[in-house]
Amino acid sequence: MSTLIGIQTLIITVIILLLTASWRLYQKRKYYRGVTSKLPTLYGIPFIGVAYEMLDVNKIFHNMSMGFDKINALTGCIWVATTPYVLSVDPEVIKHVVSSPEFLNKATDEYTHFQNGLFNGLIVTPAKQWKADRKIISPFFAHNNIVAFFPAFNGNAISLKNKLERLTGQGEQHIFTIIKECGLQLSLLTIMDLKVEECSDTYREIMQAFNNFIDHMGKDFLYGWFGLAFLSRTPHYNRVRKYLKDLVQSLTKTHLALQLESNATSNIVEDKQPMIDITVKALRQGLFSEKQVVVEGFTMLAASYETSVGAVYTCLLMLAMHPEIQERVFQEIRSVFPNGVITVEYEDLKKLPYLDMFVLEALRLAPPVPFIGRKTFQDSELCPGVILPKGARIIISIYELHRRKEIWGTDSSRFNPDNFLPENIAKRHPYSYMPFSKGSRNCIGFRYVEISLRIILIHAVRSFKFSTTFKYEDIVHVPHISLHYKIEPPLSIEVRAN
Repeated sequence: MSTLIGIQTLIITVIILLLTASWRLYQKRKYYRGVTSKLPTLYGIPFIGVAYEMLDVNKIFHNMSMGFDKINALTGCIWVATTPYVLSVDPEVIKHVVSSPEFLNKATDEYTHFQNGLFNGLIVTPAKQWKADRKIISPFFAHNNIVAFFPAFNGNAISLKNKLERLTGQGEQHIFTIIKECGLQLSLLTIMDLKVEECSDTYREIMQAFNNFIDHMGKDFLYGWFGLAFLSRTPHYNRVRKYLKDLVQSLTKTHLALQLESNATSNIVEDKQPMIDITVKALRQGLFSEKQVVVEGFTMLAASYETSVGAVYTCLLMLAMHPEIQERVFQEIRSVFPNGVITVEYEDLKKLPYLDMFVLEALRLAPPVPFIGRKTFQDSELCPGVILPKGARIIISIYELHRRKEIWGTDSSRFNPDNFLPENIAKRHPYSYMPFSKGSRNCIGFRYVEISLRIILIHAVRSFKFSTTFKYEDIVHVPHISLHYKIEPPLSIEVRAN
């Protein structure tokens, strides 16, 4: 009898839970009816939505593209579990979203992996705090300060070139690890003012910790879509996070002591300011807390590293896969540096228009940040006739935006630097291309990435010829903290005769 009562109780409990969940789903759908009645919507399965389309990470971008084809529109709505998301690849809608103060807050669901007490700086800061924090940090990314780091950019590019030279004539080799090693050295130097010797134990520890941290955050990102982010918060993740946090705290204390010793309150400004000098100065002025200094410092350290190394690898891969384009890039670089490259100056970058076109195209097809998310803090108009209620989430798929045939033509997936000839740029909406986002909340460090990337390419392409047997059409991109590759194709490197 007691067993029967227990079963009955269980059945009643399940029924009550289902009825409660159904009522809440009904209320939420009613709340968003003003949106879903005016935008094409994919509801999917009740309580699941289209979440099943995201289970295979290797097909997320493909399924997203198919979703836009299904709704036959550039802006629509999808339900993931019991949460609706407005998705758009309409340049005009995107312009409004990234330019309007009503959409300055980031969509919390999409950025749960940043909420780890270490990487939750400017990227995800609430709008009210973000504006003041960005103003404090912005001197690091000022033009004169970036130019002052050219010796560091060149030194890093030469270091990478020397490492690649050791792989010449050895067939196809995996080079992404080498790129990451050099990328981390540059970020540590420019952001944290820390020069670490490659062969030292400290360098190996930091490199390993960074790789582990990025891997954990990638898992955190994927689990977060399903409300399961806690699965990635393992003891190992916590140990790695603590190690990196302690590292930044230690560097912060060191620089604080140095500023006190040198009487940093004077009006004298150094020609070159690492990020940590700027944030520690803000700490002394009472503009940042010690926690903010650590978080913002690490955020910029990790962001500069992650976006830069991915962009370098993508560009070298595209050169290897398109030999005729690589040759044209090489000939242009050789015309500017006929006797080889010793150092690249800022004025040199202005003499390489085809290199610019090549880089723009590489970042079109592999944008470092494949999508961004925003959240309304009040009822806001998305487009004529469509009002999003408070708390609505908007996802802009930059990856899909850069590949829509309506914008880029029938060969939108083909690698073609001519897409960025002046006459072709003029034909497109200004917001059809945004590898580092756009608007007031764009990537603050995009010039840092663009310049350091070009300097690396100039040194590398002038010295080496890259090739690969991996086919362009076999590339599969997967979402991570930044855009990653399912398989990282190996490259063959040969020394150029001239």
